[in-house]
Amino acid sequence: MEFYLGIHERMNKYIAQRRMHNSTPEDNWNRGEAATEISMEKGNIKKKSIEDIFASCDFSSLGLHPALCDQLRERMGFEAPTLIQAQAIPVILSGRHVCLQFFVHVSSFMNVLCLTCNYRLVNAATGTGKTVTYLAPVIHQLQKCDPRIQRSDGTFTLVLVPTHELCMQVYETLQKLLHRFHWIVPGYIMGGENRLKEKARLRKGISILVATPGRLLDHLKHTSSFVHKNLRSIIFDEADRILELGFGREIEEIIDILGSKQNMSESKENAVSGATGVVRQNLLLSATLNEKVNHLANISLDNPVMIGLDDKKMQSSNKQVTSLDSNEVKTSERSVEVLIASNGEYKLPAQLNQRYVKVPCGSRLVVLLSILKNLFTGEASQKIVVFFSTCDAVDFHHALLSRFPGLSNLQSETGTRELFVGCNILKLHGNMKHEDRVKTFNAFKTEKSALLLSTDVSARGLDFPKVRCIIQYDSPGEATEYVHRVGRTARLGERGDSLLFLQPIEADYLRELKKHGVLLTEYPLLKLLDGFPLYGQKYHVKKFVSIEMHPWVLCLQKSLESFILTEAMMKKLAQNAFCSWVRAYSAHRGDLKSIFMVKKLHLGHVAKSFALKEQPSLVGRSVQKKHTAKRKGEQQRHREGGGLKKKRKT
Repeated sequence: MEFYLGIHERMNKYIAQRRMHNSTPEDNWNRGEAATEISMEKGNIKKKSIEDIFASCDFSSLGLHPALCDQLRERMGFEAPTLIQAQAIPVILSGRHVCLQFFVHVSSFMNVLCLTCNYRLVNAATGTGKTVTYLAPVIHQLQKCDPRIQRSDGTFTLVLVPTHELCMQVYETLQKLLHRFHWIVPGYIMGGENRLKEKARLRKGISILVATPGRLLDHLKHTSSFVHKNLRSIIFDEADRILELGFGREIEEIIDILGSKQNMSESKENAVSGATGVVRQNLLLSATLNEKVNHLANISLDNPVMIGLDDKKMQSSNKQVTSLDSNEVKTSERSVEVLIASNGEYKLPAQLNQRYVKVPCGSRLVVLLSILKNLFTGEASQKIVVFFSTCDAVDFHHALLSRFPGLSNLQSETGTRELFVGCNILKLHGNMKHEDRVKTFNAFKTEKSALLLSTDVSARGLDFPKVRCIIQYDSPGEATEYVHRVGRTARLGERGDSLLFLQPIEADYLRELKKHGVLLTEYPLLKLLDGFPLYGQKYHVKKFVSIEMHPWVLCLQKSLESFILTEAMMKKLAQNAFCSWVRAYSAHRGDLKSIFMVKKLHLGHVAKSFALKEQPSLVGRSVQKKHTAKRKGEQQRHREGGGLKKKRKT
């Protein structure tokens, strides 16, 4: 035990020295004018990033098994542990009542680790290897069991995740780490998979199980062959996201069934693994700490104490939600030292170049396509993620980019019409079939050059390697969501770029980000638009002041509207995307409602951003007309059915 704590003390001293030398070099993101500056600064940024991310020790010095250290190096590519790993792993292995503070310069959030009575509450970072941080100690503890654990012993560790994609990612990481520990069996269960096949795997035995809450609860209730009497630990990965997706009730039921609820009088006895007598260890990872996460901590962790938070950035709370699926808040009678996040600053990677672009609503689509074309023309091999607010918007833009040829006179040398944005275009959102989601997830991970259009289903936890740029086409809402999205790039010291689209009426959102220490510089949009040629036309840029009247914007907008008008399917997708976008825009909460106000929008310009010539009232009327006809048909069938029943009675 003293060995692990000695490492912990040395790491704290090492990181304290790092804080004193922290700096944030500026970098230029514009591909056109900044190539020279980037080449000059890239070396310094890379050097500083590596120093700020990786610790000066190795994995073996943290107390991990040599074979596991080899797997981390050979299969995961970790030559040395990150700072978060070097701090957390020894403390998790120690099993002592320990309170540990750590701070990672490249994290998206202030990072906190709370360890008391073998229960842990972690406010986790992005891009610093947090999955390995909790999986490595779990594997180390299981591999040293004597006698060796068997498949028939059932599940020893349970990892709960919010989405299918994160479930697959954690499972793949497990497979790599367990290559030399063949007797420890990994597995996963999640919605959309064949339940009978999952039941067969559970019957054989899964040592470390990764699961989504709904499917796990289903098997706990209905799969009698699911052995979990030897359960040692429950890990809640992305706990805040799990609760945001509405799994609160399922989580409470799971905790009740597994005997991990801490507000019961017999909690101490329930928290002991039945066969081995080992004290249960629960680990909770969360990017944000709100009342619902606090309530989950209250019912699953044994008196956790939060440490490592600056009082100015965090505030304690004596409020507690009555249940995880309820919005009611009341004063807690139980004194638990759990803190919730306030308006603290978020520390973002120094190598992340953040920019925003102000675009009039009606020109948004043209500007998006122009930026994408410029990025893939300047550097063909790169990965870009574009975030949208709705599934319908993803479907529309994916279909458009996959079909739109651009201006009619832009042809290749062979005479064939090329796509306006020439790259592999993928889409990902929650309404897709499970098989399609898995296919997209794996494809984007392995592709060297691709464009992913996605909702916020890709914003958390997923580690797509070598993502160069994040474009937030639709506003993210809360500042935390902004940080989650940009966290998909600039990971583990790599360079990354981010671009936020804002309408002029939404400019106050920059102040909201500034409150959290997030500063963005403006993207030179006019300079980009001036670089696109219009064949057979000459224009003097200085005469054009507004973006809407720029010749390139007018020409491309006209081409887009003509394309949508001639494609019936595209027109329908555009109408659906318009309606869902307006609904999503009106759903902003709290202080953001004063920034994103539907009343301030010109709905005609919104329709134009989906390449629709019709006024919004016409679009709305056509959709309403279909719903009215459907409702009348149902009422007519209902009346006819009632009339037949009356005749039978007489």
